[in-house]
Amino acid sequence: MRTAVFFALSCASAAAALAQGAVVPVVCPVDGNVFQFQLPPPATSRETYLDMRPVEPATAPWPHPKCPGNGFVLYKQTFSQSEIAELREFVFSDRYRSMVDVHSTRYLEAALRRHMGESRYAVAWSLVQATWEVSSDPVRYKQYAEEALAAYDAIPLDALRESRHRVLKQMVSGELARRLGRFESARERFLGMRDNPEFSTRFLQRIIELQLKLIKSGDTGTHRTPYR
Repeated sequence: MRTAVFFALSCASAAAALAQGAVVPVVCPVDGNVFQFQLPPPATSRETYLDMRPVEPATAPWPHPKCPGNGFVLYKQTFSQSEIAELREFVFSDRYRSMVDVHSTRYLEAALRRHMGESRYAVAWSLVQATWEVSSDPVRYKQYAEEALAAYDAIPLDALRESRHRVLKQMVSGELARRLGRFESARERFLGMRDNPEFSTRFLQRIIELQLKLIKSGDTGTHRTPYR
């Protein structure tokens, strides 16, 4: 049996567009309490930065709904009864409670996914999104970026069946290495991609060219993906 989480999002899809930016009631799956959550504003562009963070809306990424009191973050719309039982035990543990007021919602998502034994790729991607949430905080960004990079590097390429996952892992890992100032590592990563047939499209080659220029100039800043 699946348990509905978002009241508004479980309604007809026709109402979903109207709900953007609206405040809706949400049921916390681990304690049953109802709280209010503001839905994110609509995206106005598909442009991203080199770490895949959306350019618009400027508020991206919107934080996950977070249960008052216990701090559980609803990182997906539905959870099974067995998932809720296992998550509840972790959420009320001292370990999770020590993280609730310190970390962003997607960092907490990574902790929850890791506890549930979900794929290392899903955990790494959650950590990448956590870096977006703290992009204006250099200290927290460094911590999250280092953890995201380590999580990606721990995944063997041959463990990823889908080409898009292999490409994203390598591209984002290279970007994280550059943003962390690990220029030699970043340079080796992008040089390896440059001659890899999996990165032969003009779009990916343009990203690699830009990254190598940024690395050469010692640039650790945020830059948009070159779509044109």
